[in-house]
Amino acid sequence: MRATTLARRLGTTALVVSLGLGVASCSDDGSSGDTSSSTADDSTDDGTDEPTDESEAAGEASLAELSVDDFYPSVMAAMREAETFRFETTSDAGGQQQTMSGQARYRDDGMEMKASSTGAQAMELILLGQAMYMKSPGLGTGDKWVKIDLSDPDSLFGMIGKATDPEAMFKAMEAPEKLELIGTEDVDGVATHHYRITMDPAQYLDAMEFPAAMEDVLPDELVTEMWVDGDSLPRKFAQTIEVPAMGGGAPTTSSTQGTYSDFGADVEIEAPPADQVTENFPGAA
Repeated sequence: MRATTLARRLGTTALVVSLGLGVASCSDDGSSGDTSSSTADDSTDDGTDEPTDESEAAGEASLAELSVDDFYPSVMAAMREAETFRFETTSDAGGQQQTMSGQARYRDDGMEMKASSTGAQAMELILLGQAMYMKSPGLGTGDKWVKIDLSDPDSLFGMIGKATDPEAMFKAMEAPEKLELIGTEDVDGVATHHYRITMDPAQYLDAMEFPAAMEDVLPDELVTEMWVDGDSLPRKFAQTIEVPAMGGGAPTTSSTQGTYSDFGADVEIEAPPADQVTENFPGAA
């Protein structure tokens, strides 16, 4: 099973995009401008939500709009100071839903992550430096973890490494086409500013060093919604895109949304025991 076959079996291309966009929500940047997008969540079109009680109103009072110059430094400084967080993302593509939950930790040399997913592609995933450990019924390795080298930037698995690099994600978003502050909204009891960021797919792929051919399965614009609290920490993200059908036909709608919580909490992210890991699996040669 070569990497491309493994990727096809596990839907790794979708995983790359989902991880990339999810991590982008921890490191978005943008330029100011007023816009609305047909790909945005209809529930966000009403503008600023009214606070529901005095405590929420007090939380809103501490919010300050982040400018193009201080957005990235403020958000990344807050993330790095927190060091850890937990997350849950849900994606729905072609009527197949997948939920991924896990924990992450920022290091000087990148982000570490431990996650598991249920739904269309059930799997467990650990990212540590340039090593990715994956366990899934679709791999044919039973209870063994498959260890994959992410150092090859031309492979789909190498792209996962890129997609989980906050600095690379910022590079992809440092000059978006548009940035709009939608309003102030509550996310799980926390007052946040809701931003909408519009990117050029070609610029995104170039910055991430992804194959230009991926542009064929992306819309003309990539729109990401992100909710940031008064401490400059991301609390939620959402995105909906239409993926063109291969060989014509109706496009497929793909949506992803997620939340971030428990900043600074203790996390446990370690490599699996050596006797539970294999680099040899059916068809790998």
